[in-house]
Amino acid sequence: MKKTLLGTALLFALAQALPMDAQKQVRLTFNRAGGTAVSNVTVKVTDESGNAINGVTATLQSIKQGTGTDADAAATDVALLSGMELNTHTEILCANYANVKNSFAEFTFKISGLNNFSLNHSDLQIAAMNLYGRFQNSKDQRYCDVRVWGNENKSTLLASVDGILVDKLGGDYVRDNTIDWEIKGNTTTPAATDQYIVVRMAKSDRSQGCYFGLKQITLYNGYRFATTATSNIANVATFSASSPVTFSSDATAYIAINSNDTQVTLSPLNGALAAGQGAIVSKATTGDIYAYVSTEATDSRNNQLVGSGDATKELTDGNYYIFNKQGEDAVFSPLNSTNTTLAANKAALKTTTTGGQALTLDFGSVTGINTATTAMPATNTTFDLSGRKVSGDLPAGLYIKNGKKLLIK
Repeated sequence: MKKTLLGTALLFALAQALPMDAQKQVRLTFNRAGGTAVSNVTVKVTDESGNAINGVTATLQSIKQGTGTDADAAATDVALLSGMELNTHTEILCANYANVKNSFAEFTFKISGLNNFSLNHSDLQIAAMNLYGRFQNSKDQRYCDVRVWGNENKSTLLASVDGILVDKLGGDYVRDNTIDWEIKGNTTTPAATDQYIVVRMAKSDRSQGCYFGLKQITLYNGYRFATTATSNIANVATFSASSPVTFSSDATAYIAINSNDTQVTLSPLNGALAAGQGAIVSKATTGDIYAYVSTEATDSRNNQLVGSGDATKELTDGNYYIFNKQGEDAVFSPLNSTNTTLAANKAALKTTTTGGQALTLDFGSVTGINTATTAMPATNTTFDLSGRKVSGDLPAGLYIKNGKKLLIK
């Protein structure tokens, strides 16, 4: 069971997401070849399908022990724990550290040959073990505080999660109690040839005495994209990917659940964004937003935001509005029929609404965001309800002028 913790060419000044490498996931599994030293551990690197990745290798650099969760906590080398089930389950790495309050086991891995892979999301399989190398089996709950760093000197903290429950209650000493935890961060590692990942598992204050075993690490490639500040939604961008994605916990993603001739209604994303669909993503502070390939259930509601995924998309199969900036407001404006190419990793609104006006953004009951007071600058341009520009003496009827309805009797 997996547990989850959250920690355009056509669009206004929104930088394109950094492209993902073809590799979506990298999985590290281990084998202890009859010893407890670092040199006895081999690390196997595979993709999400279990296939070896050409040219990519990984090694365990060190096993350390210490006390605390701070990056600068003193750490010394230590050997692996062995015995009983650990001798049978050679795929589990369990450090033989001093088993005291807030003590930790820390593993540093070096991954070579993995180009353009921006890690910001990891999946750890953790087991609770006892002093004799057996799986914990009592009703006492064991909690683990986890830190994941993206470089060897631990200056880039990818995730910080406290109080992870790492053992199943009851059972027996030989039953594998490994639990799968998904750890998400708000930053990424550089897309470098050699990358490091440091995993620290520390005893929580409320944890009973135990050791923590590391069975598997899955790394997820990430997207990074820039935002633009507007008056009615802070630091915003649209996004789409060819795989289901979730977003860093400092960002909020919205889908379009309804639109009419004046507004598009947005609702916070519930689950992962489905492959090929679009979202409006915002954060309260300036800076990039991060997205990562996800296995979570996707939001099943009807989303009117159409995405380009990881490639450009021609918007010629319906009526589209493009997310852009008018004045200081973020709005949706009718697609310019002379340019129908939606850039990669972007989104547009597909709707039955026609006409020359822009649509304001309606966030419903969402707090902390103001809706636009007007969607179009005062150009004095008038349109009929079919979207055609009109002028002169107009017959009686309903028109749109400066984004507002105009009734002529």
